[in-house]
Parts: sequence; structure tokens; C-alpha cells
Amino acid sequence: MSENTETPQRASFGFDADFGDLSSVKPTGAPKVKPAPKPKAVKTVPRQAKPKPAVKKAQDALADRLAKSQGFTSREAAPVLMKKRRRIQHDEPVDQLSIRGPVRVLNGFIDFCEDNKLSYWEGMEALVARTK
Repeated sequence: MSENTETPQRASFGFDADFGDLSSVKPTGAPKVKPAPKPKAVKTVPRQAKPKPAVKKAQDALADRLAKSQGFTSREAAPVLMKKRRRIQHDEPVDQLSIRGPVRVLNGFIDFCEDNKLSYWEGMEALVARTK
């Protein structure tokens, strides 16, 4: 019986010619990075949409008319109109309460508030006042 005294060969992945022996390579450390100069203050001018050429406008108008005649509607975003919200100023501290309960009870409370044109906190106040 003969013993195999050869050392096993390392696996080759096709990079042996380029990276065969890296024992002579010494790490150089992290490269030094110069801090970027601070940008100078530049006055910004609001960007305006570039005007379309007359031919492009005509093509768009024709395409819009054809699409409308076939019943298609535009998917372009309509301008969003924000409603002005009424802010309620409270004379006393305000807190928040979240309640879980049977749907029939909660629906009854909501109906009570809607019938009496009360907000939920006003409806709760009215019901609590009735029990006193």
C-alpha cells in the first residue's frame, strides 16, 4: 500500500493567472478622502414647465379629442383642492379615548350622535350627564 504524500491542490476558479499569489500584497489602509467643498449659495428659481412645440400641442389635442369620443377619461391627476378645516379651540385640556365594543352598541351610539347632530365627545358628555 502506498501512501499519498502529495499536498492537495487548491480549487481553481479561473482567476489563477491574475490573482495567483497575493502573499506579497500589503494592505494600504483606508484611502484619505478630502472633505467636499461647501457649495456656494445659489438663488433658486422655480422651475417652469417647458412649453410644448405647436406640433406636439396639436397632436395632444387630437389624441385627447379622439380618446374622449371613444369614452376614455384622462388619468392625469386633477388639481387637488384642499378644504379649509375648521379648527376647534378648546377651553380645557383634551385627551383621546379608543373604545372596542359590540357593533350593535357602537352603531347605536353613532346613530344617537348623528340624530342629535353631536360629535362623539359631545354625545358621550350628554349620555354621562343623563346618568347623574
